[in-house]
This record gives sequence, C-alpha cells and structure tokens, in this order.
Amino acid sequence: MTSITHFVGIDWTGAKGRRHPGLKVAVCEQGTGAPALVAPPSGLKNWSRAECSRWIADGLGLPKNARALVGIDAAFGYPFDAQVGYLRGDSNSKCAPDLWQEIGAECEAAEDLFGGPFIERHTRHYRHQQYNKVQGAFDTIVDNAFFQPVLREAEKICISEKYGPCESVFNLIGASQVGKSALSTMIMLNQLRREPAIGIWPFDEITGQSVVLVEIYAAVFSKLGGSKGKVRDIDDLNQTLEGLGSKPYCEPLPVGGTVDDVTDALMTAAGLRHIAYDRKHWHPRELSTMVRRTEGWIFGVI
Repeated sequence: MTSITHFVGIDWTGAKGRRHPGLKVAVCEQGTGAPALVAPPSGLKNWSRAECSRWIADGLGLPKNARALVGIDAAFGYPFDAQVGYLRGDSNSKCAPDLWQEIGAECEAAEDLFGGPFIERHTRHYRHQQYNKVQGAFDTIVDNAFFQPVLREAEKICISEKYGPCESVFNLIGASQVGKSALSTMIMLNQLRREPAIGIWPFDEITGQSVVLVEIYAAVFSKLGGSKGKVRDIDDLNQTLEGLGSKPYCEPLPVGGTVDDVTDALMTAAGLRHIAYDRKHWHPRELSTMVRRTEGWIFGVI
C-alpha cells in the first residue's frame, strides 16, 4: 500500500434528515503536512450522506493519478453467528455484501441513506425508543427481552486492549450509540461496491483500486497519538497530531457540539497516514476468513 497518496478521514452520522452538521471530512497527503477539512462540493454548509457517497464515487476531488485511503468512523458489518447467521437467524444474508444489499433494498425509499426502515422491520433486535402517543414523547423500551448487546470480534478486541468502550450496533439509545450510523454506512457501501475503482477492506482483495475504504474507530488514533478520551481543544488536537507524525492544525476549531466530529475527522486522516504503510495493520492476527467475510474489521486494531 506504499502507493497511497492521500488519506481521508470521515466522521459519519446516522441521524435522520437531509444535511448533517456532524458529518465531517478531512484529508491529508503523503508526508507530514497537517490535515485539512473538506467542504461539501455543493457549496452548502453541511454534507449530506448522499453527497458524500457521490464525492467518493467521483474520486474525492483528487488528481487522476491519486490513490486514496478513506477511513469511515462507522461499522461496516453486523455480528455474525456461525450457527444462525445475522440477526439471530432473521436474515438470510451469508456475508457482509449480501447484508448491505438487504439493508439497501429495505431502505431504498428513505431520505439520505437513512436506516430507519430496517430498524422498523427488525425492531425486536434493537434497544431503542418508541413514541408514546398518550404522553407525546419517546419512551425508552426497557422490556425488550429479545435485545442482546452483541459485539463483533474487532469490537471485543478494542475493549480488551482499552482503545475505547465500543457500543453494540443494536443499541440505539444514548450519545454513544452507533447503530444508525452503521446502517447508513452499509447502505452507502452497497452503492459504492459497484464502482470498479473502489475497494472495501477487508472484504475485497485490494490490488490496484484508486480508492480503498476502511472502517475506523477514532479512539484508536487518539490512543496512538498519545491522548486519552475525546479531543476537544486545539492544544490536545495538535499534541495528538504530533504523536501521529503530523504538523499542527492551524485553523480555529468550532465551538459547541461538532468539535468532536471535526477533531475525529482530522485525527483519522493523520492516523491513517501514520499506519497505512505498516503491513501488520493490513493483516491483523485475529482476522479469520469467516470474520473477514461476514463482520469486517476496524483498521488499526491489531
């Protein structure tokens, strides 16, 4: 993978809606230059997921001879049980690309790659909220006996190696829930896998594709850069970037709720550059043939 010229970090979102303040994109080139934020090509303030998908498919605005590694902070797969399959047997999919197609077909009419229809179809698997018409509010479901907070193999290793507290994709409650972002990502992957210039690791054989997509967990890069927990100010960010071999970021950070999204995208771009040329990250010890085919892996977890 020494031919990679650009590194893109995407802090994803599964939120409902058309434009998303929390969807942030950053890029850096080979070398030590600081990563930079990427604005939506539309000229609008915020990205939509569909616009981001088209941007990736169209080559990320990079020169024709560029080769990009793109890290997306969202799950590329679901936990898989060798005995019953996905969703405790409620899905007939046998591998991750089949699951992406199943999710994409269910959510075809949803706005901006939203995964809500799939959740509605398989509601008993999720810990989520239900609208109470009497109270006029969302009530947390606490008696869903079928819900199990199952984790994928890479997520278990993240926890055991203390990278961060990974959440189950079946938990849809709380600020750290990742289930909706996983679904919208898999809808996008189902679209992008049709592009011959795009490879999705570790599901595809990565050869000469000009764009390679990998799942990341921003906490992995934060830890590699020497930080603990979320990075929320410029000093912590630049200390982390220095630990990742990058020059400092000199632009002001936003104030408020999107600062984590910005710093995660910037750290991801720099973090990908920091580890991409090391063979061990492409061949994790615990990445079996079964896991590679069904669950995928978090790039940087070894």
